[in-house]
Amino acid sequence: MKKSIRPAVIWSGIGMGLLLGIIMGLSVSEVVKVIMGTLTAALGAFLGFDKRSFAGMSSEEYAKENDNLYFTALRAGWFGVSVVVGILLGMFIRTHEVFTPSVASHVNEWTEAGFEPEYARKLVLYQRLAINPKSGEMGPVTEAQRGYQSNLFSSEQALNLCGETDPEQWNKDWNVAKNAIKGLKDTSLVGLIDVADTAIPELKRFEFLKALNTLLCQMGRSDTKLCELGTDLDAWKKDVLGAEMAGVVASATADKQVDLLKKLSELVCTLEKAK
Repeated sequence: MKKSIRPAVIWSGIGMGLLLGIIMGLSVSEVVKVIMGTLTAALGAFLGFDKRSFAGMSSEEYAKENDNLYFTALRAGWFGVSVVVGILLGMFIRTHEVFTPSVASHVNEWTEAGFEPEYARKLVLYQRLAINPKSGEMGPVTEAQRGYQSNLFSSEQALNLCGETDPEQWNKDWNVAKNAIKGLKDTSLVGLIDVADTAIPELKRFEFLKALNTLLCQMGRSDTKLCELGTDLDAWKKDVLGAEMAGVVASATADKQVDLLKKLSELVCTLEKAK
């Protein structure tokens, strides 16, 4: 009985460690921090971290107590190692979208079903990000669409920027919009707006804001890999999520396009690293 309990004690520590680590690795939400605090208190009791007095113990009792402390230390040690392994595993699953089918595979499914490639891409955008294929407007994410998202929690920073950069609130007044966005004090976003102020033709500036807002909302609702596109305008045009922004950037002169893409890449990379 004693021999079977000892490995069970160690394996229980490993199991709890992996559970905690994977949850932390998969998540980026502030809510998780609160949950982790509660779990930590509960795990303290689980692992046996309590003060013990050896006063009045016989030598036999003392030996047994030392034996128990030894296995408690083993369990705690394996728990710590497992948390680290779990965090790394969770981060790998989240960043590589292990459980999410690729966008290309979904587009191929619709194409093989008889839809035109362009319309198939729009349908996939609707599946993934709730963008209406007819109007191009973004609607609320349904439970079915959440099923295509691999990470447990969305990017709160991008979601916040999504709500704060809605172009509808500024009644097509560029100066009001520009000052409001600068008031957010997001360094990468402000840098992009400063370049857009001179690079984007006046009649295209609210198209730029609409494309930017759509991009931020997409980043907040799902894992994206826009950082990989860098400053290659053709790569942005070919990307199902970046095509709208690329179309607006193309309205700028060639030298300004480079400046815009540098700032845009800086923004999306910052947001994706924060996930």
